[in-house]
Amino acid sequence: MNEAERLRLQLVLNRIQALSDEHWHAFTGPLRAMGDHAWVGGASAKRFERELERSDRELHAQLRKALELVQAELRRPPL
Repeated sequence: MNEAERLRLQLVLNRIQALSDEHWHAFTGPLRAMGDHAWVGGASAKRFERELERSDRELHAQLRKALELVQAELRRPPL
């Protein structure tokens, strides 16, 4: 990997980290509200809560994966 590629990857990494920092807690408020019973109970509320929890886990997993992939690429020795 040449210096220009390394610089581009570092910029990508910085952008992914900024997006992660900005969006990591996107579902925190709604999940907290669900925990505080802000929604009327029932089957639809439970499904919504499960979907929020699944979306929160998936968001975190995808943000971590994106960071790890770019970091691994930056750690690769030059050819």
